[in-house]
Amino acid sequence: MDKKFNIEVFIKAGWKNFLTSLFIWYIAVTVYIVLGLSTNEIISSYVFYTKYSWPNFLLCYVIIVWLIPTFLHNRKYTQLIFLNIGLIISYITIRYYNNILQDPTTYSYFLDTRSGAELHKSTPIEIIAMEAIRAIQFTFIAYAYRFIFDWIVIDRITKNMENEKLKADLSMLRYQLNPHFLFNTINDIYYLSLIQSDKTPNALLKLSHLLRYILDEKEEWVSLEREIAYLKEFVELQLFRFPDERILLNIDSEVTKSPYNVPPLLLNTFVENAFKHGQIGSTPVLIEMNLKENILYYRVENSIGKENYKDKSIGIGKPNLKKRLNLLYPNKHRLSFEEVNNIHIAKLEIQLQQ
Repeated sequence: MDKKFNIEVFIKAGWKNFLTSLFIWYIAVTVYIVLGLSTNEIISSYVFYTKYSWPNFLLCYVIIVWLIPTFLHNRKYTQLIFLNIGLIISYITIRYYNNILQDPTTYSYFLDTRSGAELHKSTPIEIIAMEAIRAIQFTFIAYAYRFIFDWIVIDRITKNMENEKLKADLSMLRYQLNPHFLFNTINDIYYLSLIQSDKTPNALLKLSHLLRYILDEKEEWVSLEREIAYLKEFVELQLFRFPDERILLNIDSEVTKSPYNVPPLLLNTFVENAFKHGQIGSTPVLIEMNLKENILYYRVENSIGKENYKDKSIGIGKPNLKKRLNLLYPNKHRLSFEEVNNIHIAKLEIQLQQ
């Protein structure tokens, strides 16, 4: 539940619930008085309802905090019916003796007849019928009140569970992504070591910087500027293996200056796949990114070799990216992959948020 305010205070038994229920009761009394439905003055009206209507409040309170959760929620319908009837009988009895105690003439009233006003004293049957109708009215109010708040609580619990599941799913996807990135990068550094390149130590140092971002970044969202900085470092790592002219990086300056946030490690999948599974030949890897209003346009192109090498890690990056986008940007993104003239084109459009 929400840490700042627990809505169960309206329905869960306890002194806080009792005071809250009493407060709500007097709000209802106030509305009744303000609407002019009471014939007494304001102060005398509060005194009147305090003296005569406390059984009404008590009936509602017992149904809300005890009868419904104990018997209805546990599907003990027979006990519920008999206890509810017992509460109504008790209510009628308490109301009768309380009213007589407060005013012996409470069940007497005047009738207008042709011969003049005549005092009529209610019979026991009339009293029982009168109070039974009131009991049914307040029973209905109590059930409606409880059902409404039960629905609100269940709805909030369901949403919290969905949020927790979303976080768990995203965490799982992120943990899947990190080994995928590590596998790809180690492959690149392994290649450098095979050719005994003097760039290997610097490549390992750059890898340590990238791993620090992955391990230290615990936030669910990071600035777009920070994510692009990570992407550029990843590209720089690839430059240890390929010449500069084989990588074209076109990122509009407006993108890095934007105030928007993205989930960490969201943008690197395209680039990872381009270097891992693409053919780095005469056609350079093209990385483009620009921003129009709050829509990010991201595009990565790489050539496809005749024998596109696939290992056990293939298939992790793209499905992972699709799942993350569906969870984080439902109906707010477009993702596409296509091959045109032996060129693999990956495109992504995202409606960003601050």
